[in-house]
Amino acid sequence: MRLNRKSSYGLIAALDLATRGAETPISARSIASKYGLPAPFVEKILHELAGAGLVTGQKGRGGGYRLAVDPAAISIRRVIEALGESVDLVGCLGREPDCHLESVCPTKPTWERADRRFKALLDSLCLSDFLAP
Repeated sequence: MRLNRKSSYGLIAALDLATRGAETPISARSIASKYGLPAPFVEKILHELAGAGLVTGQKGRGGGYRLAVDPAAISIRRVIEALGESVDLVGCLGREPDCHLESVCPTKPTWERADRRFKALLDSLCLSDFLAP
């Protein structure tokens, strides 16, 4: 698995929101500017995270986004999957299950074990882990 830009930027935006606490909303443009990211893309990402219930948006003057959930309750896997990305190590374990080698593949059992461990690791890491000094 390799994080694409959407997942990377989504994690950056979520972590930025986590550092600010739940009181102060921040605009997508401010987050984008701070990290040199494209503002429309960050806006789209935050909208998707809001759709997944991870952030809330407030329109109007002084509006912006804030986390809707405690950072300790938001796993890295949850953020990535909220953005529609796969955390499957190999395609045959998830989105591409119709592999012509499935019945004879000597690597699949090992990939399944590694995939379970990897997903457990992503589930065990939460946003607050990235905030610790």
